Amino acid sequence: MGNLYIGLLHFPMINRCGEIVATATTSVDVHDIARSACTYGVARYFVVTPLTTQQKIVWRIRGFWTEGEQVVEKSRRGEALELVFVAGDLKETTDWIREAEGVSPLLVATSARRQGKQCITCAKLKERLRNEKRPVYILFGTGWGMADELIDVCDVILPPIMVESDFNHLSVRAAVAIVLDRVVGER
Repeated sequence: MGNLYIGLLHFPMINRCGEIVATATTSVDVHDIARSACTYGVARYFVVTPLTTQQKIVWRIRGFWTEGEQVVEKSRRGEALELVFVAGDLKETTDWIREAEGVSPLLVATSARRQGKQCITCAKLKERLRNEKRPVYILFGTGWGMADELIDVCDVILPPIMVESDFNHLSVRAAVAIVLDRVVGER
């Protein structure tokens, strides 16, 4: 069985005007996605942003639950936040995985929009995780989604969660939870 990694990327993202931007991190995304990641056995949860001020915010959130007074209280949230690692770009995270695993991960994009990229179903990805040793790294975008240049470097893409919905704009933390459940739930 391969290890599963997830990344919450903040650049290059699309904003509502179609421009490529770096989006802001939010404490609720850091915290809630870490809890989902821990629940579903994710090996590492990367929060990826090139902005050093945003990186400091994520480390501070992580530190509150893993180093501060919450440690004394033995909060289960601290256990989840231990999975969080902050990086400046995607390459830093894939290098980390390659060093830890000895092989490059299968890069999996997610998007609420249909894409021309080779699609893999959650069921097929679940099967790969179960039957292959190669790690899987699922990328999640923020803002109005990942820029095409980011999707293009991925090996495959998962289909949108609710492709037929008139309102296909889930919060990223909800999307992560749904994808994790579909890919590793009920092992």
